[in-house]
Amino acid sequence: MAISPVRFLLPAVVVTACAGILSAQEPLPAAEPDPWHHPARDTVSLEAYRGWQQYSLQCARCHGEDALGTSFAPDLVLALKPDGNVPNREAFLAVLAGSRESKGMPSAARLGIDPAYFEGLYQYLKGRSEGRLKGGRPARRDE
Repeated sequence: MAISPVRFLLPAVVVTACAGILSAQEPLPAAEPDPWHHPARDTVSLEAYRGWQQYSLQCARCHGEDALGTSFAPDLVLALKPDGNVPNREAFLAVLAGSRESKGMPSAARLGIDPAYFEGLYQYLKGRSEGRLKGGRPARRDE
């Protein structure tokens, strides 16, 4: 049985024609900036990223989106500085494990924050305090 040469030529002609059309197209325009979803400015470890998630879910409503404080909760960026109210990891963990009820700060357990996230919360907030991390959503580094 003889095979027609057209059967082999047709796919080659179609591919060549499509390649010519694709190469003749103008490049796609750059995407417009999205005013609602800003690109991540920092890349953090998975643990710190999960800390940021917990901060956003549990803490931001009082301490502000970027941990800069509000009219009723303190600025955590300042609090975690060496001369702040919570200058080190141990003091930070003590606040989370305990509470500051007299100042309106419930314990992390009462807020529903699992202790597995404490270290990530500290890493995220300490990074903000030291100026290594900017405000907004960080990117997660794949580990």
